[in-house]
Order: sequence, then C-alpha cells, then structure tokens
Amino acid sequence: MRKLSLDLGTKTCGFAITDSMQIIASALETIRFEENDFDKVIDHIKKYLAKYNDIDGFIIGIPLRSNGQKSERTILIENFAIKINDIFDQNVYLVNEYGTTIKAEKTLKSAKLNHKKVREIKDSLSAVIILQEFLQYGGKLVK
Repeated sequence: MRKLSLDLGTKTCGFAITDSMQIIASALETIRFEENDFDKVIDHIKKYLAKYNDIDGFIIGIPLRSNGQKSERTILIENFAIKINDIFDQNVYLVNEYGTTIKAEKTLKSAKLNHKKVREIKDSLSAVIILQEFLQYGGKLVK
C-alpha cells in the first residue's frame, strides 16, 4: 500500500508518493492555485487515488514554528487534514515540516539548477522529505 504526501503552501502544493512497499518516496508534481483555495488540491488527490488504487493514507506537512508552537497557518492545515480525513475516509498523518523547504532548496541549488527550476520543483521535493520523515519516524494520526 502507498502513502501520498502533501506539502501544502499558501498558493502551491507539492505531491510525493511511496512505492507499494513504502520504502521509496518519489516526487510527483507541484500545483499552483489561488491563495488558500484547496479545492484544486482535493481534485488532485482524487486524480492520484484513481491512478494509484493502492493508496491507503495521506501524509501532510504541518508548519510548526521553530519552538514547536502552532501558528494560524498550522491551524489552517490541521483543519484541511480533518477535511481530507472526512472526504476520503483514509488515515491522515501530520508530520512537522519545519525546515523542509529550506532543505529542498539547498539540495536543488547544490544540483546547480536555475532559480526557475528550483521554484518549480521545490515543493514536490519538500513533499518527498516529509514522506521520508514519516517513513522513518511516523506522524500524528488525525482523528
């Protein structure tokens, strides 16, 4: 069974997925949408559920502050995770995404990619990093 990971931003969402044995995390794509309009994200989740019929859970990066405290954005993402749980009746896990975008940007810049390419794929790479964190350490189950 596979897990689908989301790095949900204000106007973008990066997607990543595991292989069926949940060993390898691979980037899928980054989508853009109007600010905090998550309907497009939900449509893409539906697309991936149709394409990969063995997805059994979602991993969503949760933006905690460096001290572990919640922000308004954290609460927005938690509410989105609850909505996803209700819509799709799948397990949804939250993983602290603190630093994942910076880590993704550093990785891409060290690969000598230009700024435009970094901008295009940093969110899907962040989703991969979030998924790898989940595979190694687990996450908080949304109920």
